[in-house]
Amino acid sequence: METILLGIPWIPVLATLLAVRGRAPAAVAASSCGTVVVALLALWAEGRTVAAELPWFPALGTAYRLQADGLGLLFALLVAGVGVLVALYAGAYLEHEARQPAFFAYLLLFTGAMLGLVLADDLLTLYVFWEATSVASFALIGFNDDRWEARQAAVRALVVTVVGGLAMLAGFVLLAQEAGTFRLSELGPLRDSPRAGWILALVLAGAFTKSAQVPVHFWLPGAMVAPTPVSAYLHSATMVKAGVFLLLRMLPVLGGLEAWRAWVVPTGLVTFVFGAAVAVLQDDLKALLAYGTVSALGLATALVGAGTELGRDAAVLYLLNHAAYKGTLFLLAGAVEHEAGTRRIRELRGLGRRMPATAALAAVAAFSLAALPGSGGFVAKDAVAKALEPSLEPWLWLGAVLSSAFAFRFLQVFLGGPDGVKRHEPLGLWAPALPLAALCVVFGTWRALPEAILAQLGAGHNVWPELSAAKAVPAVSAALAGTGVGWIGTSLVVRWPALRWNGERVFDAGQAALMRFAESLTSTTLTGRLRDYLVVVLGVAVVGAGWPLVGARWPEIRPVAYEAVFVGIGACAVLVTVLSRSLLGAVVALGAVGYAVVFLFMSLRAPDVALTQVLVETVTLVLFLAVVVHLLSPDVPDRHPWAGVDLVASVCVGLVAAALAFQATAGPPTRRLAEFFAENAERAGGANLVNLILVDFRGLDTLGEITVLGIAALGVLALARRAV
Repeated sequence: METILLGIPWIPVLATLLAVRGRAPAAVAASSCGTVVVALLALWAEGRTVAAELPWFPALGTAYRLQADGLGLLFALLVAGVGVLVALYAGAYLEHEARQPAFFAYLLLFTGAMLGLVLADDLLTLYVFWEATSVASFALIGFNDDRWEARQAAVRALVVTVVGGLAMLAGFVLLAQEAGTFRLSELGPLRDSPRAGWILALVLAGAFTKSAQVPVHFWLPGAMVAPTPVSAYLHSATMVKAGVFLLLRMLPVLGGLEAWRAWVVPTGLVTFVFGAAVAVLQDDLKALLAYGTVSALGLATALVGAGTELGRDAAVLYLLNHAAYKGTLFLLAGAVEHEAGTRRIRELRGLGRRMPATAALAAVAAFSLAALPGSGGFVAKDAVAKALEPSLEPWLWLGAVLSSAFAFRFLQVFLGGPDGVKRHEPLGLWAPALPLAALCVVFGTWRALPEAILAQLGAGHNVWPELSAAKAVPAVSAALAGTGVGWIGTSLVVRWPALRWNGERVFDAGQAALMRFAESLTSTTLTGRLRDYLVVVLGVAVVGAGWPLVGARWPEIRPVAYEAVFVGIGACAVLVTVLSRSLLGAVVALGAVGYAVVFLFMSLRAPDVALTQVLVETVTLVLFLAVVVHLLSPDVPDRHPWAGVDLVASVCVGLVAAALAFQATAGPPTRRLAEFFAENAERAGGANLVNLILVDFRGLDTLGEITVLGIAALGVLALARRAV
């Protein structure tokens, strides 16, 4: 079983090799997801937590670790089960799409990443799969890359979720340092750590961005430009639930902190009501469902934020029920668009006569969304009411009424219309939604299903609502009130002005400002003048190398008289070189600097080095003089306005270089290099230490220098021939 567990995330990934070949990619995707379902059911049948790992980074204490516990298995079954239906649906929806193989390859990569995420038992493993879902989501949202809206929506989703993911990674690292392990199952409650607040904030940043909590919710409605199968899979059933899943995983670790409830519950409740209210005012079916998903994710977040076991169980039941009804509605919205050519609610009426099966399934899912008795939504909402404090009941009532309102608005497209309309609804566009709609009914009528789910979580709560007037009347009342709000919302949509500033526009404005800043910075720094680049590079080098010298201890200096004379001669020659108005005089003065260094080498009893310096200076001086003779003007050109900056930069570089050299040679080494060279000279096969250093001890350095000189010579030769 351990081998099966380790391979589960890679089954869809390997299936991409078959999908890209272009032969029935939908069947390949559905088969691979079905294989995963069978493997997960086998693990479920084990009746125990199965864990497995492969070494990854032993030095960091991390590994590729997976664990099939109750929570992980439930979400993995959700990912794979819905994946089968979406793959079948996408085969019909994209029947005439030439890029089907690429689409299903992206879809399978996402499925594998999502399976790894929910089964991960290691913080870094979870993070890797977390970011893999963001990358695969980017490809799926931007699948129609010929449209600017699709590309921009993909960028928004990627930036928001990746930035949140990086914050989460920082929180994971701090958490692992505090706990002494990256293993999720070994993490204990974190209460007394001084880093607890930072860890909580960073982890919540990842969870909130992934699950589209206010104010970073805007990427989810914008992602509705993706093909409908993507919206049904990623943005209702799987990816957007990853943030809530992370909160469920972190509940035993961070749920005991006072800030947990203070931050998570208000964020979730605001998102719950905000998403539902905005959904009522949408005129696009997918936008309506997208904001409805934002609302549902907010409620699930608030439930986990309650910090109780009952809140956790209610959140899981609510998320599973949400996947059933919202997945159904997304698939049916795609069917409507496919057949009617639009998703505008104002332009759609009477589709119930043309698409009766679609309308019936939509009604079942909408009833579950409205939490009417006999539906899965009724069971889930009753569990929600039990889990949250009575003081929060007004929020639940408000959210329930608004949820019923946008459920009614969705059903409006099937109401009314003329008689005698010809029926037309392809089987492939509504049949995949049938199991999800059936699950909405089974969830609300078969008590054993929610009890089995809670048993898998190890919970003993009885969440099954006894059907009575006391429970049914409020649910029906909220649905009726929501119907009235939906009617009002229909008229408001026409008059509702688009917000001048919303999340998408703020993001786009920030992106545009960042690009303008980048262009300004580029135009300022990339001047095309070598002198400007040298000043910047050398300035950074001076600051970086000179900063450690501040406060350094300097040894006592004992100058020798004749050495001071040679240094003085060289310094005077440098000044003449800089100040001379004649190129010929500057070249001669520069040669004098080199010959002053020759005398220094002689004073240090290094005749070979001195002789080498004489040869280099002589050849260089001759070459300079040869060039100066052929110049049209032997005078130094006028100094540019930045000459003072150049002088300061030169002086600073020289001072720092001298200081570094002085510090490097001031302290007595543990073993003198001269002694090492002298002791090993015989083994190197020579008696002249200078020659041995150049040829043997530093042979590679010499080879590099010769190579540089050779390349320079070739360049000069090429330029000379071109000039001729």
